[in-house]
Amino acid sequence: MDYATYDAEEQRLVEAVMAKEIPEERLPIEVERLRSLVPTVEPAADRERAERSLSSLEHVLNYKVPPMSDEMAAALQVQSRGLGSTGTPAERIELLQAAIAEIGRIAKTVAGVEATRIRRRRPSIQGDLGRHDPVPPAGRHRAAAGHVRSCLPAA
Repeated sequence: MDYATYDAEEQRLVEAVMAKEIPEERLPIEVERLRSLVPTVEPAADRERAERSLSSLEHVLNYKVPPMSDEMAAALQVQSRGLGSTGTPAERIELLQAAIAEIGRIAKTVAGVEATRIRRRRPSIQGDLGRHDPVPPAGRHRAAAGHVRSCLPAA
């Protein structure tokens, strides 16, 4: 078998898994079917490629997503409300700033990695805020400093 044929079989399995067309109890059988095809892949370099691909697929299929904490669920709701908010630019700015602050408060209620994961909800809101507020508060300070420097005589 050539690698393209093997890859097509593997891709069919991936697509079936993504579409939830394969019951979870049948998945090990399908992986074993793929495993039985790997030794038939020629040439040897392509067989090694198929082995690596199958190994990666197994790793992904065996990954267990940790359950979501109540705090993360709350942060995601705040993020969604902030990004989905409507109104005038001034109203949106206010809502987006409130969402950023709320996510910060939620992150302070947990520790470690979970706090970091929650704080990572803010950049998308900050990006949206930047589209509505051309000079964010921190930028106003930098812009003013740049203006002062531009007024100074050259050294």
